[in-house]
Amino acid sequence: MPGTMRVLRRLSTPAAFARLTLVALALLWVIVPSGAVVRLTASGLGCPDWPLCNGGVVPATAGHELIEYTNRLLSAVVVVVAILTALVAWRLPGAPGSLRAWSLAIAVTSGAQAPLGAITVLTGLHPMAVGAHFLLSMVALGSGTVLAVRARDWAAGRERAWDRRRGPLAVLVGLAAGVVLSTGVVVTAAGPHSGDDDVTERFGDLLLAMRVHVRAAVVFTVLAVVLVAWVWREGGVDRLTSGLAALALPLVALQIGLGEYQYRSGLPWEVVVFHVTTAGLLWAVVVATCWGVARPVREGYRAREATRWQGTQRTESGSALSRPSGISEPQSTQIP
Repeated sequence: MPGTMRVLRRLSTPAAFARLTLVALALLWVIVPSGAVVRLTASGLGCPDWPLCNGGVVPATAGHELIEYTNRLLSAVVVVVAILTALVAWRLPGAPGSLRAWSLAIAVTSGAQAPLGAITVLTGLHPMAVGAHFLLSMVALGSGTVLAVRARDWAAGRERAWDRRRGPLAVLVGLAAGVVLSTGVVVTAAGPHSGDDDVTERFGDLLLAMRVHVRAAVVFTVLAVVLVAWVWREGGVDRLTSGLAALALPLVALQIGLGEYQYRSGLPWEVVVFHVTTAGLLWAVVVATCWGVARPVREGYRAREATRWQGTQRTESGSALSRPSGISEPQSTQIP
């Protein structure tokens, strides 16, 4: 307990908490390809019971058992870090309520993956259970993305406000991305990769699901191009949002290319893993971009920062003129 309290105290600063949210975000993304590898290598029932593996604490053999159990262990790490992030957020002095809310969101969604994973295994990898497992990961990843951006802003003293012009389009792009993810889950549920070679139950018609998914992807791509072009033309966003907007379209193009290739190649599992991994990255980038466009940094903050910088420059110039030679300026401590 004393060790835990010591860790919580060290993390209870704006800069330390911002770094912690980045660790949580990275883990929330890594768990996506980890789960995909379990399904695509037919290791979904490598451990047919839960939470143990064939009645043991550790897998008795390698192969499917090891792949499935490694994913469970990684999921446990994600849950621990998510809960730690929530605990730190509630201890932060002066932290806004949104930080506590988003940190609680990643703790709840990550924790809910454990019982949902048990249901997935105990129902014999029902396609809808597998799909729900993935979508809940996307909810956790999206929440973690907003949390990381919000923590970064708070550590830097940035304030944001709703943009009535571009905000609605940004929200629409985010919703379209969510539809693409959802239709992709239906494609997976109807496709050949069930998660285990002995599981033959699938959901829906693959060709119909793919046609719907492709149309949803086209709508999302058009909306994303319009939003990014608007940002490039007018600016008005912070540096992080601008960089992510520039990254979004190449990722979209990569996803489209991967989707086309895997369809024409008979859905090889290695390519599908890459497709799922890129989908998680693209989702995080889109969420962060839409958040930054819909809620740009307030102009008042930019004005205060410019005034503060000019005042600092005048103060430093005055100090240098009035300071006797041979006496150095005392070192100052800066908060990141």
